Amino acid sequence: MKLTKFTYCNPDSDGDVRLDGTLVIENTSDFDVELVKISCTVVNSSDVTVGGDVNDDDNVFISPKSSEEIDLTVGWGFHEDAFEGNLDKITVLVEATTYKRDFVKIGSLEMPEVGELNMIKKNISLGGLAEIRGISALRKKNNEEGEIDLEIKAGFRNISDTHIERAQLSTRLLDQRDAEIESSVDYNPVPSKSAYLFQPGFWGIKAGKAKNSEIKFNSSIFVPMDTFTAEATATLAEDD
Repeated sequence: MKLTKFTYCNPDSDGDVRLDGTLVIENTSDFDVELVKISCTVVNSSDVTVGGDVNDDDNVFISPKSSEEIDLTVGWGFHEDAFEGNLDKITVLVEATTYKRDFVKIGSLEMPEVGELNMIKKNISLGGLAEIRGISALRKKNNEEGEIDLEIKAGFRNISDTHIERAQLSTRLLDQRDAEIESSVDYNPVPSKSAYLFQPGFWGIKAGKAKNSEIKFNSSIFVPMDTFTAEATATLAEDD
């Protein structure tokens, strides 16, 4: 990883200082990178923390043996007084971790009738590291507005010794013409040898619209591959 830019702008009328950065991450592995977690700590000339930020970038895609430029988010609300009058001695400390994605199509359920429980009765393996112990969908009585009340539960278990930074369940509700009514993406970290209960929900959907609909599921886990560290001292932005 290389920090290709880290700049500051002179304080504005309120004394606020803007910091901007760019870094390049190289993927030396044989797998696609589909998530990067970047942590930044900003220190002043006394080497004391005055800010920072943590960002999960899941829009990134880095093919094997290639690299990608990523905008660095270092935080907001920096006031000039935090830097003791030494803007050219602002330093950023950066840690980054790249993750590969294991993806599986789970399957689908028909929309249950009121009082009915529909189930996917199988264990779904994700890369041999985790499993989903089936999925249940229980439909309760419609509410007073005629909207469905649907409880979906999917038990995710990390059966490995690896920390899973992001376990993800994607749920799509499709009408009888296969048009999407609503979708959701839920995710959470799951430590080694632990579990998490996904409970995706759909709200404000009329019973008539949900008639003969289908619920589709897929899941992903993001597993760490490489870690990087870098630091840089700020320079004055060229356009300031």
